[in-house]
Amino acid sequence: METTELLTLSTIGGGELDERFRALIPAIMAQLKHDQKASISISIDFRRIQDLATMVSTTFRITPKYPALKKVSLCQVTGDNNLKTEKAQPKPEKISLFERTGE
Repeated sequence: METTELLTLSTIGGGELDERFRALIPAIMAQLKHDQKASISISIDFRRIQDLATMVSTTFRITPKYPALKKVSLCQVTGDNNLKTEKAQPKPEKISLFERTGE
């Protein structure tokens, strides 16, 4: 029985790269809204091991980039170089158009 296999994207890191990639997909999709963009970057480094002609180490990095949140607001610069902006407004209470019964 052979104890080695060819190196592929699904075998790097003992299969961990593939596992992490698959786990990121639902996390990214849950945050991705219409017209937004997300990405997953995968980098694999190969390094020959000194004094071992037939051995190479591999290291992977997997970096998700979730959709960015963006909101513009205006600030005023004060004389002491601090910034002031409008006070945050409290979130309105959720109201129902229908009267609840049986409570």
